[in-house]
Amino acid sequence: MAHFGKKLALCLAAGLLAASMVMPAYAASRKKITSISLSIKADIQPDTDYGEESIEIESSSNRYNVDGYEVMNEGFGWTEDTVPEIRITLTANDDYYFTMLGKDKIALKGGAEFKKATRQDSGATLLLDVTLPSMQNSLKDMEGVTLSQEGIASWPAVSTAGSYEVRVYRGDKIVGAALTTDTNSVNCRERMVKPNESYMVKVRAVNKFDTTIKGEWASSNTIYINGDQAAAFRDNLDAAGVEGGSGAAGEWKQTADGRWWFDQGNGSYPADGWMEIGNKWYFFDAEGYMKTGWIHWNEKDYYCSENGDMLTSCMTPDNYLVGEDGARIAQ
Repeated sequence: MAHFGKKLALCLAAGLLAASMVMPAYAASRKKITSISLSIKADIQPDTDYGEESIEIESSSNRYNVDGYEVMNEGFGWTEDTVPEIRITLTANDDYYFTMLGKDKIALKGGAEFKKATRQDSGATLLLDVTLPSMQNSLKDMEGVTLSQEGIASWPAVSTAGSYEVRVYRGDKIVGAALTTDTNSVNCRERMVKPNESYMVKVRAVNKFDTTIKGEWASSNTIYINGDQAAAFRDNLDAAGVEGGSGAAGEWKQTADGRWWFDQGNGSYPADGWMEIGNKWYFFDAEGYMKTGWIHWNEKDYYCSENGDMLTSCMTPDNYLVGEDGARIAQ
C-alpha cells in the first residue's frame, strides 16, 4: 500500500507539473486587446418603456464581439430628461483577451461617454459602462409632414421639440422667410397665393431645452394651386373655418375617463404644445390631451382655465397676475 501511495503521489505531481507547463503556454499564446473602438447609434423616445428603444452597437474589430447591452437607469421607462446609461458586454475571440484599459484606450462614436470597464472570466469578457447623450438633446427625425389642399401643413408632434420651422416652396424656390410655430400645424396660405403653381413645405423641429439644436428638414407632399384656389386663399388668409386654420373647424372629443382632445379632421391632432382654436389658446400634452392649470413652457408659466383656454390680462384663481401674452408676471 505504501509503495502504491508513493507511486500515486508521483503521478499526481507529474500531472500537476505538466498542467503548470501547459497553462502558461496557453496564456502566453493569447494576445492582449489593448484598445476598444465602438460606434453607438441610439433611437430612444420619451414616454416609452425600457426595452422599446433601439440601440445599435457596432465594432469593426476581429478581436472581440459585441454581445448586447443592459439598461442601467433606475425605474421602468424613458423620460425626456433621462441621461441613458447602458452596460455593453464584449466577448474576446478565442485567441485574445482583454487587458485593463484606461479611458484613453476606449473610443466611442455617437456621443457616448465612457464611465468604467470591468474584466470577467480571466479577461474573456469586458463589461463597458457608458452614458449616452441626454434625452433633452435628442430630436426624433421628422416624418409624416403633409400639406393639405387648403394650405395647412401638419405633422406628428416631436416630444422634445419646443417649436418648428416651416419653409414654403413654390416649385424649387423658397417663398418668404421661414414660418415658426409652437404647434404641429401651421397655415401657409399667405405664401401660396400665386396661381397655377405647385407648392410643398419642409419642416424641422427645434429642441425646447436648447434652441441651437435643430433637426433635419422633412419634406411634405406637393399640391397644385389653380387660379380659383389662389383667389380663395387671398380672400381668407387666416383660413377661418378651415381645418387647421385659425378658428379651426375640427371637433372636440372626450375620452371615457374625462380627458379632452381636439380632432383636426384630417387624421391629426395637436400635441405637446399650444394651438389656437376659436380665437383661444389651448395646451395639449405629448399624448394630445388638453391640459388645465399652470403650464410651464419655454421658461415661462401660463394658466389654463378649467375649460382649457389660456387666461390673459387677469388674476388667476390662485392670485397670480398674467399679462397680455398669458405669461405670469413676477410680483
